Amino acid sequence: MPDPSLAPEQPALRLRPAVRAVLADPDGRVLLCRWHFEDPDGPADVWGTPGGGIEPGEDLVDALRRELAEETGLEPSRAACGPVVAHRRHVVPMRSTDGRTWDGQEEWVFLLRVDAFEPHGRMSAEELAAESVAELGWYSLDEIRSLPATAVTAPRALADVLETLLARGHGGEPLELGG
Repeated sequence: MPDPSLAPEQPALRLRPAVRAVLADPDGRVLLCRWHFEDPDGPADVWGTPGGGIEPGEDLVDALRRELAEETGLEPSRAACGPVVAHRRHVVPMRSTDGRTWDGQEEWVFLLRVDAFEPHGRMSAEELAAESVAELGWYSLDEIRSLPATAVTAPRALADVLETLLARGHGGEPLELGG
């Protein structure tokens, strides 16, 4: 049997730290983002919850508040952000808008119950497009489940994940969403 101590050391993964927000309205709808990518090797469109990368010096809540203001116009208080309700680590090669390449992303997910609003972030349409944001809208879980079979969601089985998070609320340990 080979000596495991002789195995070559594996390089550490370069994971982009990020935050996501499940914004849920009183009717149970969730604000989703559709990102559009020009990469011929990946999916053209990906559906998921708003959020993005954590900038140097930011804590999770500061990053969440900045991302929500930029993408949606929502400016929640620190207290309104609540605790992390889920964690996701996925490995898929990616390039951030600043040109850096990553092996994947590690995300901390928050749940915020809000009244529905018309998303209009601080970023201009051109800036949102540069961030690959193509659309923001409110969707019921049934509408999310009815997305075309070819639709890519992050995470996979997005409607089921959202249903679980909405039912759990802020209770318990953060749910591990896997890759």
